[in-house]
Amino acid sequence: MADIDFDILAMRIPQPEPECGSLLIAEPLLDDGCFSRSTVCIIDHSVENGTMGLVTNRLTQYKLHDIIDGIETREEIPVYVGGPVHHDRLYYLHTFGKEIAESVEVVPGLYVGGDFERVKELLSMGAVVEGNMRFFVGYSGWEKGQLRGELDRYEWAVGKVRCNDVLSLSENEAWREAVRRLGDRYRVWLNQPTDYTLN
Repeated sequence: MADIDFDILAMRIPQPEPECGSLLIAEPLLDDGCFSRSTVCIIDHSVENGTMGLVTNRLTQYKLHDIIDGIETREEIPVYVGGPVHHDRLYYLHTFGKEIAESVEVVPGLYVGGDFERVKELLSMGAVVEGNMRFFVGYSGWEKGQLRGELDRYEWAVGKVRCNDVLSLSENEAWREAVRRLGDRYRVWLNQPTDYTLN
């Protein structure tokens, strides 16, 4: 009789300290509202002050023109839920770099924020949104030590943000691709049903 490696089944793999540009990948049975099977792009992190990120793969029913006045574009631009905090605020990730003043680089080629008037101008000029820009209402936030606690409970795996994945992949596709990039030890996650009680 062979011994079963429960470390593999439980995925109790120590996680590194995240940083700006890290991607949090929710363990498959995390059942916490918008964090269920989510991928979270970390846009700010410090051990002293906590962490801020954007859930990249939770689509809302709204389009950008539904929530922001003055959007002039023929394109139906989807809006995502960035997290459970401040749903009265709009955030955006993009590839336009310094073409949008005051934007901040997250990883090479991927930026957050910047002058929204310039964003509206680019949209009115026909800038291609798909694959280049994604809009979010709200953000995800963790106080000092809170995320570390969740990592130590193995609720998240820490990967690296890939610009194309964050701005292009659909909801379930984004999570599955992020898990695949974690390597073979995590492939068991891909076989976990959404509702484990049905297994």
